Amino acid sequence: MFGCYFICSYYFIRSYRIILVFVSLILLASTTASAGISTKKQDILKLIGTTYAHNGKFAWIELNGKDFGWTREGSNVGKYRIVMVEMGKVKLELFGRIVELKLLPEDTNE
Repeated sequence: MFGCYFICSYYFIRSYRIILVFVSLILLASTTASAGISTKKQDILKLIGTTYAHNGKFAWIELNGKDFGWTREGSNVGKYRIVMVEMGKVKLELFGRIVELKLLPEDTNE
């Protein structure tokens, strides 16, 4: 009788440890995944200039080193849409979020 009690409790404790280790690994993996470490690439936007013309308002924007030249208000610059162009200021939209670019004075534009 003593032998059966010892063997049954041994397998119960062993299975309990396996379940405990498995749950701990799941919790550790989910904590590491939600640690807030961002691996997304951030865009570098640079406003080169703005202008008015008889056929619209234009902005000269550089996105991640790629020059888009004079782009009309309402057009796309990469994945951004030009919403508004004023002298020295441009508003871009990405997934409903508005990003505002301002033209820097020439002495700080390095």
